[in-house]
Amino acid sequence: MLKADKIVSAVLAGVVEARHTYAAWTANGGYFSWAPEYLITVSVAQAVWDWCAPLTVWPEFPLGDAARDSAPAGPGRAWLDGNRRVDLLIYRGGSRPHAVVEIKRNVDGWGRITGDLDRMRSLLVGEGGSFQLGVVAFSCTYMAPAEPRERERFVARLRRMAEAAEAVDEPGWQCRLTAGGINHDGHEYWSAAAVVMERADREQRRSPAKARYSPCESRSAQVTSPP
Repeated sequence: MLKADKIVSAVLAGVVEARHTYAAWTANGGYFSWAPEYLITVSVAQAVWDWCAPLTVWPEFPLGDAARDSAPAGPGRAWLDGNRRVDLLIYRGGSRPHAVVEIKRNVDGWGRITGDLDRMRSLLVGEGGSFQLGVVAFSCTYMAPAEPRERERFVARLRRMAEAAEAVDEPGWQCRLTAGGINHDGHEYWSAAAVVMERADREQRRSPAKARYSPCESRSAQVTSPP
């Protein structure tokens, strides 16, 4: 069984890989905050495909079609704008989607992702839906010199976002922030991060001792996709 943490790790690895790609393209002269969102989206799609097969990854999937595939026999959700698209839709087999991933660039606080999170929540929680996981992944950046005080300011920003994620109240779902290592590349602090919504079993409860801010491996080797 494919666990949510494996998909989330692959998503974060894709954000990190986008940073390395952008650094190579710009001879390490460009800030990660300048990197285009489509670069991160494609890099994340590649990482999910490489790490988590067998599955299918659909970029720019129509939002209305995603809702209909998730709950084909359920009530209509007229509030979902059928002209909008989700960045990545993940199927694990069959015709019903398993996970949705939204991508944002250069996030400097919770307010930058609330719209994406609200839209994702509307998609996930439909009655009879098939979704098990939703992720809003992003690059978090802070232009500052490599000094302990500035690093702590960046870490504090991530902590505040973790607290906001923990405060999301959606019955039947658990929400958390997961982030990778803290990096400084000579221009700015940056980290790959994601707000993760995972469907919870009725008996499942979050342990009070569980850390809100859970670092993951910031870079792991990727495998080559099949032709």
